[in-house]
Amino acid sequence: MNDRDGLQGFLTFLGAGLNATASIIVGLAAGKSDNNRAFLVFSAVFLGILGISLFLVVLMNRRRRPAADPSAADPPADDPLAGNGNARPITYDVFLSSPMASLPSDEDYESHRLGILRVLEALERDCRFKVYYAGERHPTKASFERPDVGAHRDSAALRESARFLLVMPKDLVSSSYVEAGYALALGIPSVYYHQSDIRLPFMLRQAAQYSPDFPRCKEYEYQRIDDIVRDIEESGTSLFD
Repeated sequence: MNDRDGLQGFLTFLGAGLNATASIIVGLAAGKSDNNRAFLVFSAVFLGILGISLFLVVLMNRRRRPAADPSAADPPADDPLAGNGNARPITYDVFLSSPMASLPSDEDYESHRLGILRVLEALERDCRFKVYYAGERHPTKASFERPDVGAHRDSAALRESARFLLVMPKDLVSSSYVEAGYALALGIPSVYYHQSDIRLPFMLRQAAQYSPDFPRCKEYEYQRIDDIVRDIEESGTSLFD
């Protein structure tokens, strides 16, 4: 990766974080007084505009890159990286993202982790996918590594993943939203599962409709982990098509 790619990756990650933060601030504003609500809404709008501006800067810079060699072979139509301006080495078929540290208690984390491991097993069994899930190696919250170490490992794995799957069980301030935004900017086909009372950040809701530069994205509601496992069993790899 050259310096230009590294800068664009940083701007993309920052833009995703700003948009996720803006969405969270809007949710917090609902319970505040009029004066505090106005300040929070103004802050959310400012952060949202800044985040979208960073996305546009990255997209414009990508479009200015020299055209590819016309003699090069076109990527297969079903290639999840087709149309992505930056060729990436692929290690994982799916990056599985779900809240970890943001869950309120050890019991909540351990219970939710067991459910996500069932999703991981279904992806491996029914899709023959190699899956990255950060919680796989952390049975309890006490086993978490330092945040900077975890963030470095997770972002590297995301850059080497062909697909992205988000499972959001509660309305939480979670880095999973940042990972989802980063996957979007990388051009990774994505599927978002969330509970019915959760409203995803603006940039993630039906993201594919906003720009032809964005990848395929799907959004589903679920009530129990069984619903996600059943979808994988019935749809297989077509879940991401």
